[in-house]
Amino acid sequence: MPRRSFVLLLSVALFAVLAPAAPGAATPERTYSVAAQTFTFVDTTRATPANGSYPGAPTRTLPTLVLYPTEAQPSKPFPLVVFSHGFTASGPAYQFLLQKWAAHGYVIAAPTFPLSNGNAPGGPTIGDYPNQPGDVSFVITSMLNLSRDPRSPLHGLINANRIGVAGHSLGAITTLGVAYNSAVADPRIDAAVPISGIVLPFGTGTTFTGITTPLLLIHGDHDQTVPYGSSVYSFEHASPPKFFETLLGAPHTPFLGPWAPAIDNTVIAFLDKYLKHNASDNDIVGAANVPGLSTLQMDDPAPLAAHAG
Repeated sequence: MPRRSFVLLLSVALFAVLAPAAPGAATPERTYSVAAQTFTFVDTTRATPANGSYPGAPTRTLPTLVLYPTEAQPSKPFPLVVFSHGFTASGPAYQFLLQKWAAHGYVIAAPTFPLSNGNAPGGPTIGDYPNQPGDVSFVITSMLNLSRDPRSPLHGLINANRIGVAGHSLGAITTLGVAYNSAVADPRIDAAVPISGIVLPFGTGTTFTGITTPLLLIHGDHDQTVPYGSSVYSFEHASPPKFFETLLGAPHTPFLGPWAPAIDNTVIAFLDKYLKHNASDNDIVGAANVPGLSTLQMDDPAPLAAHAG
């Protein structure tokens, strides 16, 4: 996909004030206060390639914004969600969105990728995208290590058996890769939420073949950057359980304006079902079907069955 396809003013637009919640939006039973901390994870097993004037590096460095519920003694650990940012953006650019997810009982890790962020050495490039699923897997491992470390502020906070991934634009491409491409898929992932994404190749791997990780696609039908039909394709080819929320009239960056509550409520309901196992298809349907704003397609062969974890 041409570089210009991803060039939006993400870093500016994503800091805008969100619209107020739509009437009738679902309200989860409990929310938490949220703490924020940045960790720098360095993968010494993989290199950062040369990029323009940048000679490259023998390692991959991933500054990672971590948002987590604050509770003195949590009754049980929280699921982990790793969020991948869009082209020219960064992990912190999405904090306003991810703060809400964390407040509903999720530990969120939002890395900034080495070469696709807006301040990348040599200039931002999408050419490094094949390496980003490996970055996500490394962040998962690093976060689980922090949860096991008695000296860490995250000690005991993460449930290693309940892990989700999400992302926007180039980050959605990364998410589709790390969750569904046979060459780079991480089997620890239990749910995936690509927003405004498209399937791109990762080596010789195939996408969706034999992988049944629960999927929630979100896409605006007025996206002028990544075609809406890209998510139509993904929904058609993915195995169930799968859900597809169409944001009516929404552009490539749909977190602004009236669609924001529909996105938040649908993502939380989906994660609650597949990571916390305390929600149902009815919760997802109720969150995603907002008259005049969003609609939902779904294929869940066992909508009433408990998804034990």
